[in-house]
Amino acid sequence: MGKTSKDIGDSGEDKACEYLIQKGFKIIERNYHSQQGEIDIVAQDGDFLVFVEVKNYSFRSYGSPLGAIGKNKRKSIIHAAQTYLYKNNIKDTNCRFDVVTIYHKHNGSCAIDYIKDAFYVS
Repeated sequence: MGKTSKDIGDSGEDKACEYLIQKGFKIIERNYHSQQGEIDIVAQDGDFLVFVEVKNYSFRSYGSPLGAIGKNKRKSIIHAAQTYLYKNNIKDTNCRFDVVTIYHKHNGSCAIDYIKDAFYVS
């Protein structure tokens, strides 16, 4: 039986977490949901609380990963981040939004791209 989109997404998030941990991040939470959005990974990177969006692709023909995170998607991620901060009573903390993309190659290997400060709250 083939993998479901949830299985593929979970696999990509697993790889992203492994990558971030190797870079010194501490994973705090995965798949945080608010009423209007979801955050794939919440992590700590030094003094920063980082909200990470993960994009998992089977090959590079989908275009820019940032292009896949349109205005509405960014708004939903920002809303979820604001809800996360409020519900966890987190104040006076540096925050940022990063993106991890995972490209699965035809030979079974994968390439990971990491975009720090991928977008901002405006």
